[in-house]
Amino acid sequence: MLKNIGSSIPLLFVVLVGCTIFPKEGMPLRVHDIHINSQNSINPAELYAVIGEEIRWHNNLSAPIYLGFLSVQPMKQAGCERGFKTWYGAMQDIVRIPAGKYVSLCFLQSRMVRYNIWTDIADPTHSMSPTAVIHLDEAA
Repeated sequence: MLKNIGSSIPLLFVVLVGCTIFPKEGMPLRVHDIHINSQNSINPAELYAVIGEEIRWHNNLSAPIYLGFLSVQPMKQAGCERGFKTWYGAMQDIVRIPAGKYVSLCFLQSRMVRYNIWTDIADPTHSMSPTAVIHLDEAA
């Protein structure tokens, strides 16, 4: 009987430690990568993801680009942000992505997110990408 108790204690300890080091609510479910290769090349241009999964926009160009959301307030609807800044409690809806870097968000609401990429913010009309879309749904 002592042998069984002694062998189950380390296993129980490992399970408890594992749960406390890696809380589920703090970790994204999955990472989706969106690659911007040119003004007209967003891959994928249409993405399906689950609420809470991390979405990363990678700038594969040699110059900075700008990511802009259409009719979305990212701060109220996102978590796990990287590269976004806030201004008086509201997250900016246009973010600069330096060359070779990425920004990311985990959206927290089921919805459709539309966005554009600009390669030259001084000339937004001629440097804007076609609108890309992310479909967010709850896990099945």
